Amino acid sequence: MATEAVATEGKSEKFEFTGKRGPFLRLILINLLLTILTFGIYRFWAKTKVRKFIWSNIQFMDDPLEYTGKATELLLGFLIVLAILFPLGLVYSAIDHLVPPDNTAMRIALEVAYYLVLFALIQIGFYRAWRYRMSRTTWRGIRLGLDGSTWTFLKLSAGWTALTALTLGLAYPWMAIELWRYQITHTRIGETAVSFRGSGRDLILTWLSVLAPVLIILLSNALHFYLLLETVEVSPTQSAPNVNASPLAVFQIQAIPNWLVAVNLAALIVMVVAWFYYSVYVAQYQISSMYLDNASINSKLPIGRLFAYAALALVVLAIPIVFLGYALFTGQGAGFISLFLSTIPALIFVFLIAPIAWTLIFTFELIKQLFITATVTNPAVLEDVVQSAKASQKTGEGLADALDIGGL
Repeated sequence: MATEAVATEGKSEKFEFTGKRGPFLRLILINLLLTILTFGIYRFWAKTKVRKFIWSNIQFMDDPLEYTGKATELLLGFLIVLAILFPLGLVYSAIDHLVPPDNTAMRIALEVAYYLVLFALIQIGFYRAWRYRMSRTTWRGIRLGLDGSTWTFLKLSAGWTALTALTLGLAYPWMAIELWRYQITHTRIGETAVSFRGSGRDLILTWLSVLAPVLIILLSNALHFYLLLETVEVSPTQSAPNVNASPLAVFQIQAIPNWLVAVNLAALIVMVVAWFYYSVYVAQYQISSMYLDNASINSKLPIGRLFAYAALALVVLAIPIVFLGYALFTGQGAGFISLFLSTIPALIFVFLIAPIAWTLIFTFELIKQLFITATVTNPAVLEDVVQSAKASQKTGEGLADALDIGGL
């Protein structure tokens, strides 16, 4: 056994993804039809079938992953969470109707408390959704799992969110890494725990490329506001705004200069591109910083290829948007019926066609590239992994479903 381990030291093994877009599209369309016919109830079966399709097409060392989750578990989890969210919604409505309009302090305090509870539910939903998916994933009969405490994860998330807000976003890379560290170091394959060796400082330069255009937008608008106030104070005219008006009112009634539009638009484009690059870079870094005993993972996500697929998806989505926009604006003069008929296609596009197109073009490619570009060094370690006897989560990811978080 020791001789075999030495012989396989340094060897590597790649993941494979065998899924095709054609069968995936057929599955999505059938799921969509059945979800519509059942007024949304089939969504839990639809999500389960999509996961089974994706998991079964991910192979490692010639063996596929298997998703063992059941739609009834997702449905049960969803119903349990509805029992929590429904009273919470009633509380929010009560804030509007029962708090006197002149009691601003109480209204603000209650709304802050409400959103803090919602924040906590979202974080709990993320963690429990990850736990459920891990407990329903097997490879060679070995089940994955997630230990750790949901409440500890919630406290970490709350603390890092507060620190990120206090540092005006600078601490965000550390928050992303530390939350992922807790999540991944409590993930196990059988009885073997995964380790993580990443650090937020390795992401800060890439993150600054996202913050820089945001800073440019804020500074350019502040400069415009300052110049506008200077103009009003120095040379008030008949056509100028009232010098006694509030600064915000003065700002609102002035035309936005071309230079400000150009700066904001350019900075916004740079910010979107930088955010995309940062997101892919972080995913690559997180994968490459994971270890299982002596086995390591190396990810080479192709940022350029993923950007091209995202751009293609946006172009495909832009074509019907332009068409529907033209129909909407030209149909205004034809009365309510014409406007209604041009709005229905827009709703179908936003809630049905757009998600399918984005999933088929970009999400499918992202999942594919996540695995085919990942290489495991010293994969023989996995041969010694032993199945864990720990109990798995009984119900599905109700919070994640109810709050529409967590993706597939």
